[in-house]
Amino acid sequence: MSVISVTQSEMLVEYNQMLNVLSEGFDYLENNLEDEAPPQVQQVFVDTLNAFDQLSKIHNQMEQLLEEDGLEPLLADFSDIIRSLAKWFDQPTNDEKRDLLIKEVSPSFKSWKQRMQALIHPYVAH
Repeated sequence: MSVISVTQSEMLVEYNQMLNVLSEGFDYLENNLEDEAPPQVQQVFVDTLNAFDQLSKIHNQMEQLLEEDGLEPLLADFSDIIRSLAKWFDQPTNDEKRDLLIKEVSPSFKSWKQRMQALIHPYVAH
């Protein structure tokens, strides 16, 4: 396990919280994405994209902190999730977007999230 500073530990705590918020965002999208979806659905999707961007930026810092801790395969899987999520823009209907989330993006994200949280747990557990 790498030795990290208090500031780096706080960054990982915030990162962990962001993972949980993303899960909630996917749940919201899955439950509210319909033909006549409320306007909040679009905002939650935009917020989800922004959160993924934030995660990517933090990954750059995490690579330096946790390089010996098995982070590399998780970052590769994260890229795969982003590619799956990008298919959203190819789906013509909300039903197809919802199916993409339920069948592909959400399960991949939730599995990845569990593995990432297991990796960072020693750094964020107090």
